Amino acid sequence: MDGLMFDTGRLAYRGYTRTAKKFDFELNPNVYYQLTGRNEEGFRKELKELYGSDQDTDTWRDFMTKTKHEILDEEKRVYKKKGLLELLSFLKENKYKIALASSSKREIISLYLDIEEMPDVFDIIIAGDEVTKGKPDPEIFLKACTGLGIDPKDALVLEDSLAGIEAASRGGIPSILVEDDITDLPPVPGKYKLQKQLPVSKERVYQPTHQMSDLIEVKEFLEKRNCDIIESQFLKKV
Repeated sequence: MDGLMFDTGRLAYRGYTRTAKKFDFELNPNVYYQLTGRNEEGFRKELKELYGSDQDTDTWRDFMTKTKHEILDEEKRVYKKKGLLELLSFLKENKYKIALASSSKREIISLYLDIEEMPDVFDIIIAGDEVTKGKPDPEIFLKACTGLGIDPKDALVLEDSLAGIEAASRGGIPSILVEDDITDLPPVPGKYKLQKQLPVSKERVYQPTHQMSDLIEVKEFLEKRNCDIIESQFLKKV
């Protein structure tokens, strides 16, 4: 949801940078990519791995969350991503089953949907506080497949996060990565350095089935795939 449906990546990174400066942690957009998509427990665990178990990353995380909420109160918007409504309309018109499976808590999901006055198009919504294991574990996606009554291999995960792509891959579900590009945002120097080298795109263990620039491209891809399926069925009947 965050970063895929709504333009919350930049909002979140503002919270990261304000608090990184306060606590003197080094920060860059790759840290955001490494952390996003995880539930709270996974986020805090990864922070420890990134900066070292001897650093007080939990206090930093507490202030990150507080600051993000303050920014959200100021903005009073999370801003729909380009092509979101068009994609959802296409999916409903073509009888796709749609699940929203987010690492965010249920109250945050409801807040974002209400703020942006989203149409009621989801067949099922699963929140991060409604599963035992968060992404990159595939539990949330497999639970969504079960709720929709579809085989994981016949599903398609749309993700903006590396943790989500790993979860889809481990669950045997095809995926499309629509990366939330914040690479133009500045790094923050700090006394406390990263202790873990972050992989570049081509070195990532788990790769998406497809990668696209935005949701408009996703819609065009699905339109083409839908057309191919119809043509194939027509040829079989003939």
